[in-house]
Amino acid sequence: MYSYDEIYNNMKDKFTSLAGYSPDDASDIGIRMKVLAGEIFSVSSAVDWLKMQTFAQSAQGFQLDLRAQERGIYRKKAVQAEGKLTFKISEPLWFNAAVPKGTVCSTVGDNPVRYITTEAGILESGKLSVEVPAAAEKGGQLGNTERGTVTLMITPVRAFESVVNEQCFRGGEDSESDSELRKRLMKSYENISNGTNAAFYREKALQYDGVYSAGVIPRENGTGTVSVYLGGRGGIPSDDTISKVRTELNRLKEVNVDIKVEPAQTVPVNIDIVVAPKDMDDMQETENACINAVTNYFRELSVGEPVILTALGVQIFNTGKIKNYIFNSSVTKDRKINKNQLAVCEKIKIGQYSGG
Repeated sequence: MYSYDEIYNNMKDKFTSLAGYSPDDASDIGIRMKVLAGEIFSVSSAVDWLKMQTFAQSAQGFQLDLRAQERGIYRKKAVQAEGKLTFKISEPLWFNAAVPKGTVCSTVGDNPVRYITTEAGILESGKLSVEVPAAAEKGGQLGNTERGTVTLMITPVRAFESVVNEQCFRGGEDSESDSELRKRLMKSYENISNGTNAAFYREKALQYDGVYSAGVIPRENGTGTVSVYLGGRGGIPSDDTISKVRTELNRLKEVNVDIKVEPAQTVPVNIDIVVAPKDMDDMQETENACINAVTNYFRELSVGEPVILTALGVQIFNTGKIKNYIFNSSVTKDRKINKNQLAVCEKIKIGQYSGG
């Protein structure tokens, strides 16, 4: 595509060759050519952008959604993190106390995250606490939080004095990005599903929010059987999501096919590594960057995908915070993962050494 200057200069040169003189930039004809060159450049840019939207490899946003829908693929929405909140009192009551469904609680700090109880809870007389299921108010990874971080009751609840999440909130996922949707779309061309093969069951399972990968094992339990193992990002999907996928695949399966849909078996992996930071006075920031790199690596692993330390090391090195690293080989090793398993990071230990 021509730039604005190239368009304007071409017009000016053409005018000069036909009129026999070069127009001054500030003249009436010069100004007219500048305006026209700008309009031509705008139209050319729009046409060039439109061309890019016609290909799955380069389409963006809504246009990519439309291309994916041609293959029966839809962008995944954000998924809410789920967990449980424990409401407490210091002295037992002589009556039952209720925690209503829809009670709002929150983390503290500059950017608090709100959580809402998804069921009602009853604290029986004589007891000091009751545990109630809850979910993040909004979908996304921000809802994933560690234990002990949700401590503020936004909605006052009669009789209760405090609230805390004694377990982590997990399962929150951001809406599918363009690159992630494009990857699924391109794979649909590579592995053409015909309603009977593994690609068919995998493609249908991956359409559900919260399902990042699926391991499909034909004839796992004999002729006429198919097993589908579901994985999320860094963990397994919620029970509700798994139930929905199970119902859908059983509806779509062939006659005389016995299909099993289960969460992938998680394989805990401990990461123990020492690093040489570029800035010895900024070890905390270096450690945080390395932890994020390890976490992101495991979030990208699919069901059945092995843990390769060289690939993990590249991500850690690409943080730009370290000069070198060494894995503790007695703890951290390459891990082969079966087709029905998903590697998940259980513990991360980052140490410091002064090697170059």
